[in-house]
Order: sequence, then C-alpha cells, then structure tokens
Amino acid sequence: ACSCLISGPLFIKGAVFCAYPEFIYVTGMFVLTTWCTSCACTLLLFINRIIFITLPEYSHIIDGKLAYLSIFLIVIYFIFWFFFTPTVCFNSIGMAWFPDPLAMETPTEQAADYYRNTPQAWNNWIFVSIMGVFYVAYFLKVRKVARGQKSKASAAIIVQCIIICFFNTVCALVYNSFTLITPDPWILLMGQVCWSVNHGCPALIYITMNHTIRKEFRRLVCRRKKIEDSTMSVTNTMNRF
Repeated sequence: ACSCLISGPLFIKGAVFCAYPEFIYVTGMFVLTTWCTSCACTLLLFINRIIFITLPEYSHIIDGKLAYLSIFLIVIYFIFWFFFTPTVCFNSIGMAWFPDPLAMETPTEQAADYYRNTPQAWNNWIFVSIMGVFYVAYFLKVRKVARGQKSKASAAIIVQCIIICFFNTVCALVYNSFTLITPDPWILLMGQVCWSVNHGCPALIYITMNHTIRKEFRRLVCRRKKIEDSTMSVTNTMNRF
C-alpha cells in the first residue's frame, strides 16, 4: 500500500511535504517502518532457508520455534521503527521518500544533518552487507547439496529467494546512495519500481513457483468453485418447485 497506493497518487498530484504535511508525516512513519521491517523479514527468510538446508535432520525440531522467534523479532523491530525513529517525507520531484522534506528544493548541509536518519542508514548498509554474504553462502550450500543429482526443488528455492531478495537489495542500495550523491532520475525511478515490486511479487512468486503453495491454492480455488456450483444447483432446484 505504501509503495504503490500512497506513493502513486502523491506522485501524480506532484505532492511535497508542505502540500499535505499531516498525511505525509503519518504515512511516512508507515513507509519507513514497513520498509525496515521487510528488510528484517528478508534476512530471516534467508536465515531460515540456510538453516533448513544446513541442518535438515533437525528441521522438524526447530521449525515451529524458529517461526515464532522470527515473528517475535519482527514485531519488536516494527515497534522500534514506528515509535523511536524520525519519519520520512514524500517528494514528487525526487520520486521518493526523504528524511529531509526540502531535500530536492533547497538542500543544505544544516538541514541534511538535522533530518538525517542514522538508524535507517545503518539498517540499509547492514542489510546489503549481510545479504551479500548470505547470497554466497546459500548458493554454495545449495549447489553442494544438489551436486550430482537433479534437484528441481533446490533450483526453485534458489530462484524464489533471489527474486524476492533482489528487489529489496537494489532498493536499499538506491536509498543509501542518497547520502553520498544526488542520483539521476532513472536511478530514483528504478528504486521506486523495485520498492513496489518487492512488496507485490512474493505472493505471485510463491503461487507460481512453490509446488506446495500452488497445490493448496488450486485446492482452495477448486473447492470454492464446487461450493458455488452446488449452491447454484440447489437454488435452481428450489426455484423449480
């Protein structure tokens, strides 16, 4: 919602912070919180995959505990970003959300220092650094497990994780570049697109590439269709009488 349903209309309206200060301030809190929380979710997803591939014999033991621990950490992280960090403000000129509300109109070093969001910068840099290590470790481990055998499941898992995590990583790099340079418009646009795709593609990826989820999705859809057909049949029968 933040990446598409909020940023899109604001960009079409040519909005800046002064145009809708209350709305942009409040939504900026959700934008920053959901972004940083999605980074944490991505890291935990990779950790989960690495653990299950590295220790398959203990997967049934740590499955539930790891899931509950991940949810707990994500909730704590969400609370921290929502209540204890500064907001970000949308600027249609820069096509992005900035800590400084006047970053594109009248940028100054004093304003940049005043509005600088150090926790967000650390979140992005740590996320990008750890993801680089995880990419290499995950690839090597899956390659070792699948060596000498045809493993479509392993290949599918690699593709799923890479697609999901790629857009997060690119978006983090683009936002980190704000602190070093003034990015070109195409870089800003790429960051916005990656941010939107990042929050919209996981569901489609799981449905199209994950065999278990795809199977359950088909079962759910077919079951609902059968229920609707049976309901219509009963209704038609009653109408005849």
